[in-house]
Amino acid sequence: MFKLLATTGLRRSELVSLTWEQVDLVNETIRIDGKGKKERILPLHPHLIPLLASYKASLRSFQICPSEPVFLN
Repeated sequence: MFKLLATTGLRRSELVSLTWEQVDLVNETIRIDGKGKKERILPLHPHLIPLLASYKASLRSFQICPSEPVFLN
């Protein structure tokens, strides 16, 4: 969570409301609906790709639905 926050420039509120449909591991980007409903596309740091992929693989199938939050707590 901290690495994602530090490397992408996400706001705290954007990070806690991040869902799996916003994370694109293939294109290595995150799509954020920021202030004023403006959409931003943020690149993922190369070190984060395997971390997010292994985290996603460790979750149960119902936890990785597109509308589910990335971080549960």
